[in-house]
Amino acid sequence: MLTVYVHGGPNPRKITIFLEETGLPYQHQLVDIYEAQNRSAEFLKVNPNGRLPALLDSEGPDGPIVLWESGAILQYLAEKTGLFLPREGSARYEVLKWLHFQLTHAPYLGNAHVYRVMYREALPAVIKRFTIESARIYGVLDTQLAGTRYVAGNEYSLADMAWYPWIEYHAWQGQDLDDFRHLKRWFDETGGRPAVRRGASIPWPYAECGPSATGRRAKALIERRLADPAFALAACSEDAAMANLGL
Repeated sequence: MLTVYVHGGPNPRKITIFLEETGLPYQHQLVDIYEAQNRSAEFLKVNPNGRLPALLDSEGPDGPIVLWESGAILQYLAEKTGLFLPREGSARYEVLKWLHFQLTHAPYLGNAHVYRVMYREALPAVIKRFTIESARIYGVLDTQLAGTRYVAGNEYSLADMAWYPWIEYHAWQGQDLDDFRHLKRWFDETGGRPAVRRGASIPWPYAECGPSATGRRAKALIERRLADPAFALAACSEDAAMANLGL
């Protein structure tokens, strides 16, 4: 049996999307970060880094195995099932390339989340920094998707599963998908897959923050921030950002 430890965020949803796409039997266990459950002694035995997702496979290759870090979990599940990651050849590395691009650049998008919708005060320079970088990342994806149906080529893969739940948060990152028409086409098509819709709603849809009192306060804060011009500075061009470095 597979047990995936989740909270309401894009990284755990990569895993639930994959599991829904494959039809593997699994159960999910909520670790509510708004209630600091990720820092509990019990969960730290699962992942000493205290982050989500994590995966317990009671039928691992050599017995039960615990994994954390979303990229490692996706690759493990792909190799376990033989699905959504080519077994060999250049197509395999194309998928892994776009997966690792997502893994290494997610922190820019995550910082946009923090400073645009959750920080105590508006820091214009920081907000602009991460909004601009988010726009640059969206531009890379948009250019790629101008020539391919999916992120890593013309076959749906775990690279799409890795990117989709992060792009769901485009408003938090200060991005309008109408500015990236190829990315928007991909987002609408991918989001229309029944398994993606199911997996992206575990443990709750992206706009929600859970049933706890802390989660309800977080949702109210996010809604205020999204409506506050001080936290919603529009992105300027990358050239303008470079000119502002003073070099």
